[in-house]
Amino acid sequence: MLRGKAILGLRYKRWLKPEHWQRYKLGLILAGIEGILIGIALVILLPISMSLMTGERSWGLYFTHWLIVLAAIAVIVAAIDYISVRQCYIAGLGFMRHMLLKLGHKIANWPLGAFKADTAGEMSRIVSKEMVDLMESMAHFNKNFLTGVGSSLIVIVGCWAWNRSFGLLVTIAVPTYALIIYIASHCVDRGQKMSEPAEQNLASRIVEFAKYQGALRSAHVGTDYKVLNEAFAASQKYGLKNLIWGSLGNILSGMAAQIIVVSLIVLAGVLAVTGQLMVLQTIVIIGMSLRFITMLEDVSNNLFGIVERGQMLGRLDEILDTDELPEVKSSAPITSPGEIVIENVVFAYNPGQPVIQNVNFVVSQGEMCAIVGPSGCGKTTIMKLIARFYDIDSGSVSVGGQDVRDLTTEKLMEQISMVFQDVYLFDDTLEANVLIGRPDATRAELERVAELAGVSEIVRRLPDGWKTRCGEGGRSLSGGERQRVSIARALLKRAPIVLFDEATSALDAENEVNIVKSMKELKQHSTLLVIAHKLETIQAADKIVVLAENGTVAQIGNHQKLVQDPGPYHGFWMQRYQNAGWKLV
Repeated sequence: MLRGKAILGLRYKRWLKPEHWQRYKLGLILAGIEGILIGIALVILLPISMSLMTGERSWGLYFTHWLIVLAAIAVIVAAIDYISVRQCYIAGLGFMRHMLLKLGHKIANWPLGAFKADTAGEMSRIVSKEMVDLMESMAHFNKNFLTGVGSSLIVIVGCWAWNRSFGLLVTIAVPTYALIIYIASHCVDRGQKMSEPAEQNLASRIVEFAKYQGALRSAHVGTDYKVLNEAFAASQKYGLKNLIWGSLGNILSGMAAQIIVVSLIVLAGVLAVTGQLMVLQTIVIIGMSLRFITMLEDVSNNLFGIVERGQMLGRLDEILDTDELPEVKSSAPITSPGEIVIENVVFAYNPGQPVIQNVNFVVSQGEMCAIVGPSGCGKTTIMKLIARFYDIDSGSVSVGGQDVRDLTTEKLMEQISMVFQDVYLFDDTLEANVLIGRPDATRAELERVAELAGVSEIVRRLPDGWKTRCGEGGRSLSGGERQRVSIARALLKRAPIVLFDEATSALDAENEVNIVKSMKELKQHSTLLVIAHKLETIQAADKIVVLAENGTVAQIGNHQKLVQDPGPYHGFWMQRYQNAGWKLV
């Protein structure tokens, strides 16, 4: 059913705007009419040949009249073909534009859990090669398929008008050819299903290899990355299988074409020998047979192209049908700006394996709350749940007095600034990357937050100052410099809540002073929730939430209280305090 819809172009309807669908539908209708006219032009070659040979009327017209009819058909077909191609290409380009926008919107609204390690490679392939291939299927394969089908059907009808035996043979040959082509298309489809996952994986591994060279070289696999080599081997292995199945499909379709054309030529010869056809008629029928089989081959080739691209369209359907986080149409009013309430929260990335369970704590407006605990206990997960990168399994996460599920994404993001461990900067100027926090900020405000976050030192040091380009992901800057830019964004945004995830992890002691100043500034108008391991940051917190290894809350209190009580925080603090005494000399 889906294959039939793909052949007729109906599967594209859901992803086309109404005006583009109307254009596409018109283009396909004209393609069918074009095929009918081409078939009629081929059919009337027989009466033309008879009229030329006898000088008399054939099927009611003289030879010169038939030439006029052919010329008229040629002009009409040329005009229809131009309009049909134009409509299909306009619809195809509209499809590409609409799909890219839909994909962008889908990605922006995906839950973070929908992103996998190979998502970047897969998306890169989809928005480049596959999108063009799908547009080609719309504008080229589907149109030509319908044109070929239309002309073939008319030729079959004409064959019955010429000679019943010839018409019968053609009628039998077409479904036989269609059956063989159906089997051949399944061979091609099977090969595609084998090779596509391997090609996708290879694309992802290539992106990974290019993007993370630093990590790979540090592990001594910069030029011999086993995972990439395995991906190449798998691609080659399944590509060979795809070639075998594809070749089998092509052999079957080629054999079918040869059998049919030989049968038609033999029949024409028999009819000529028995006197049922004159010499010129026989020559015309043989030529017609060769043209007919060419038309059938064009139909099958276009069908193969449609089937192959049907796999791509199926992947697009899967991506665009992925569930998004449900969002309310209108936001509940913010009643307690800057407040965070975590109540009986349970969350698991994988069913049955909770990362955090029964977590309860409150961060009041203007407080600085530090979350500490062993690696893997769920500290970063809590941050992401507050920002609603995921929906919790049970309990509630409230921001500003409202459950985050009762806030629109826009409203929730107005309440929160995030400074996460992995900072991403856009391939733009240093100034533009800071102004993302608040594009309408004044120059004085920009300079002030830059001074607080330590960005001013970067600006003064670099030759192009604020106009320095950061490179893709911020690769032109060091990790610490990227972190400072991220903090400057948060300062400029002045959101009621700021989430810090290891915000000082990439900074040296001198630059950490800037971050401490930034936190003091933020505390004047924002609530701070901080994940940190450095003693100074933890001591400065008004409240400390200690998580146990199993993702539960072990202790809550301030530093003075917790450090005196026996428990995990006392051990945590003593371990770091002792480590802080070590110095390299």
